[in-house]
Amino acid sequence: MVNLNRILLLIIAMSQRASLQVLACTSKRISIVRHGQAMHNPRAEVAKANGCSMEEFIAIMREDDCLDAPLTDLGKEQAKTVKIPTTKSNFDLVVSSSLSRALQTADAVCPPSIKNGSKRVCCEHFREVNGDLLNAKRRSRSELEKLFPSWDFSHLSTDEDSLWTPEMEEFPAVAERGYIGLDWLMKRPEESILLVAHGGILRYLMTIHPLISLQDERKSAEKPVEARFDNCEVRHYRLSWINSDNMEEKRRKIVMTEVDP
Repeated sequence: MVNLNRILLLIIAMSQRASLQVLACTSKRISIVRHGQAMHNPRAEVAKANGCSMEEFIAIMREDDCLDAPLTDLGKEQAKTVKIPTTKSNFDLVVSSSLSRALQTADAVCPPSIKNGSKRVCCEHFREVNGDLLNAKRRSRSELEKLFPSWDFSHLSTDEDSLWTPEMEEFPAVAERGYIGLDWLMKRPEESILLVAHGGILRYLMTIHPLISLQDERKSAEKPVEARFDNCEVRHYRLSWINSDNMEEKRRKIVMTEVDP
């Protein structure tokens, strides 16, 4: 007599394997932009470029700190001059951190007035290193909705910023947020994405997370690939899953492969 339960389990296993292989073959093109110069970092960025320590870097930012630091006039000009060598209408999705400087930059790089049908979604996972400094604390969702009416803020779970704490977030936790954000993007239907985020989270998610593999062939003695993004620097990648035969594996490795602009 045929064991129906065994057949059913076999069908389910084959279905799961097929689904995993589909996900493993999924890839998306992503253009990543760091926001322009913001109110809290003109002096700190100069000090960083001159080789100051992380402690000195943060101390200078603390002196210039302000809530949800917006772009400076220079930052606004930097954002307007970002060059993405593809028609902006090719972006299926525009994603930004929930901090104003990233949203301002995204609106300058890909203006909401362009009739391209791109979705514009704000995502908490891509906000800057959280805690301690007020420039990392976002405005309320209701205020952001008034300031940036073209954006979807439904992914913000609370009106006020419930994530910010007086203690600075540990860097591995920052990288984990970045992984969760990329995993979220990989599971979405859009294939061409513009992401605007911050120097800190971009650096840590690309360099220290064990499930993110950076395949970038650019070599520079002056600036290694893993270096922090400059203001309004753009880098282009293909995101893809690494295939796995492990049916129990729930967290797949994400490969970021450099592509031509």
